[in-house]
Amino acid sequence: MRERDVAIAGCGVISAVGHGVEALRAALKNNTSGLRPDERFAGPRFQTNIVGAATLEANHHNPAHALASFALREAISDFRRRRGDETLNPTQLETPHVVSYNVKPDSHFANLPAERIGLVLSTTKANIEALERLSDDRPCSDSARRHLQPDRLAADLAAEFGARGPVQTISVACVSGLIALMQGAKLIQRGAAAAVLVVGVDHLSAFVVAGFTALKALDPTGCRPFDRDRCGLSPGEAGAAIMLVRGDLAQRPAIAIRGWGASNDANHMTGPSRDGAGLAQAIRAALNAAQLRADQIDYVNAHGTGTPYNDAMESAALRTVFGGTCPPVSGLKGMLGHTLGAAGVIETLACVLALQERLLPGTPRLSHAADDTPLSLVQTPRAVTKLNHILKLNTGFGGMNGALILGSPS
Repeated sequence: MRERDVAIAGCGVISAVGHGVEALRAALKNNTSGLRPDERFAGPRFQTNIVGAATLEANHHNPAHALASFALREAISDFRRRRGDETLNPTQLETPHVVSYNVKPDSHFANLPAERIGLVLSTTKANIEALERLSDDRPCSDSARRHLQPDRLAADLAAEFGARGPVQTISVACVSGLIALMQGAKLIQRGAAAAVLVVGVDHLSAFVVAGFTALKALDPTGCRPFDRDRCGLSPGEAGAAIMLVRGDLAQRPAIAIRGWGASNDANHMTGPSRDGAGLAQAIRAALNAAQLRADQIDYVNAHGTGTPYNDAMESAALRTVFGGTCPPVSGLKGMLGHTLGAAGVIETLACVLALQERLLPGTPRLSHAADDTPLSLVQTPRAVTKLNHILKLNTGFGGMNGALILGSPS
């Protein structure tokens, strides 16, 4: 793999379907839904209490940090396992702009210098739980209060996990996770880092569920992406981490980020552009960056919130790009809920697992596909013999669109 390539070297996750990557892998194979009633959101203040909740310590003061740190620990452990705890020569990590590294090896990364490891945090609300605790005069730790600010959460995670390179925070609504992966890849490509920890996190809170209730955007029975009877989304929470490394440092075989694109419709504060033109533009930009034709995409993992307008817009964008020969497409929010700032990371991680397993994921909770959805919509998982390139899509409030292409080991 070439130096300028960006490879995926480690993954970690905690979500509504369980703790760890293997729990997510099992859910993908079985089309499991993690949406359940949650007593925290019962009562007239909320449109529904069906959410995608992750299992955390009861009454946790700092859920954003807990979710993110769990995912990061697993991703780093996965990186070390793949390398067999091999040591890296620090001179491997030098760029034309940096002459030498006389640094003490960090315990997390063998001889990978900490100054060459970056961290990009994707979140929309950080530790919003603290604001609720403070307003209700409930106990709130200093760290929980500090992590109300996403940049401080990012800085503390970087310090905790030995990433002393560039640290960035991305908060652009529901496309944040995909943009964070793009930013991490850019840091590596321009030589600012040899490896980047990309971590997405958002947790369930009364603030979030009440906010979507005010928009009347929730499905009382649980979201049903691309279903003819869909009527809203289901909030979810997750911590998801992907460790990116420079291509020539990757343990082979490695799945790589082949290309990406982003756009903004500037259509409405919350509603997507009805014609999907902005998303189609992002997809074409990703294809151009990856030097691929549309017919070389083997599977599309959609944003698929389950809201009427989002799913219709995505279907329109796919028709624009692929015409009548759309590759298999499915969405995972009926499994995980809408995890906001974590969505792009956890769903990309699911695409990594799909490539490893040669599996087309299903669309959990789908009963009857809407008339305007692609005929290639996948309802239940199925194995395939060919799965080389996956297109991952996310969109967000404010008209943001993101598209990222993953490639199987070569």
